Amino acid sequence: MMASTILFYVFAGIAIACAVSMVYHRNPLYSAVSLIGVFVSLACLYLTLAAPFIAVTQILVYAGAIMVLVVFVIMLLNLDEEKPLNRLRYLYALGAGLGVVLMGQTLFIFYAVMRTPKNPVNWA
Repeated sequence: MMASTILFYVFAGIAIACAVSMVYHRNPLYSAVSLIGVFVSLACLYLTLAAPFIAVTQILVYAGAIMVLVVFVIMLLNLDEEKPLNRLRYLYALGAGLGVVLMGQTLFIFYAVMRTPKNPVNWA
């Protein structure tokens, strides 16, 4: 029981790290490789939840077929490095502000859920 919980947290951490890496990289090919890491760690999570068919399907369909198509399209487009646009600099501050608001909402909901009384429900 304890080993499966530890494996679940390890693979969940790998999935989150690969997802952050996918968003962080500017090169679309690196992002696609990070997305494959998310798919593989998600398949490992399915294995820890005793769902081997879904895990194999995840690997075959998403990490196999769809990622081959994504990498093919990236190579077909032959994206070159572009110079950054400076005219939309204010969007960084706006995005950071909205991120702070979202984090505040999340913490408020967490606080509200933790403060609710835990009384059993009588259905009779």
